[in-house]
Amino acid sequence: MTVKVHVIHDLWYGFNEPTDPEDLIIPDVDIVILNGNLSHNAKRSVFYAFELANMYPDVHFVYNEGYAERYRQVIDKVPYEVENSMNTRIKNSNEWPKNLHWKDPRSEKGLDILLRTGQTISVWTCFGFPEVIEYSDWKETWFYRNVAEGQIPVYKLDYDILPDSDLKIFGDITHWATPEFIKNHFQTQEDMIREWEIDAKHFGILVTHLNPYNDPRLENIKYKGYKIHWFNRLWVTTQLEKQVNYLGGTLYSNPGRGSGPRSKVIEVDTF
Repeated sequence: MTVKVHVIHDLWYGFNEPTDPEDLIIPDVDIVILNGNLSHNAKRSVFYAFELANMYPDVHFVYNEGYAERYRQVIDKVPYEVENSMNTRIKNSNEWPKNLHWKDPRSEKGLDILLRTGQTISVWTCFGFPEVIEYSDWKETWFYRNVAEGQIPVYKLDYDILPDSDLKIFGDITHWATPEFIKNHFQTQEDMIREWEIDAKHFGILVTHLNPYNDPRLENIKYKGYKIHWFNRLWVTTQLEKQVNYLGGTLYSNPGRGSGPRSKVIEVDTF
């Protein structure tokens, strides 16, 4: 059997910008992967996901946060603040569409989804941090400039704005990503993905916002991706103009707005 998949990402809608009519028309597919940077703001991205899920109740939608939704101008006051808020909203909201799926990155289980065709597939979503092997200047990397681990409380700071002066810091400051932070996220996801891959009872689709193959955001570092066997399976990502064979499977993305990207479908064999 086959599964028809449509992928949406990098639309970059403004907060108050209405959705283009072309982006509300999707092809005849079984599942749609929403893979980040749908807008400049997470609330607007979820709104777009709601629009589609409510318009197509017999199609399943998987929502994966991208850089814009998870890290752009987002600084957690406590660890996993965003994920805890999402869990609370989904569990306590009567308005969350039943056909809209989101995976907590701490969960060891994939999203097992029963499609309208009668097939069940398993989807794993995450941001896709790589294993950083080498870099020349960490402060020149995309991670340090764009990804925040959280905040450093002012009472934990051991320095002032200007030593030997009366100027003090009276507010928390941003704690930008360290190599250890990226490594921990990579290792945690790789361990869980390998278990999911081995134990999966259904056809698997892996979804990462960062592209393991050739993502321009990973310039200035030497890195490697997950050690997994992905033969004849689908890996949905971003920052890719044409699909490529990667780890024996298909690495695929479909960036942009309008009728062109909204007409594209990838059909995969589920054996």
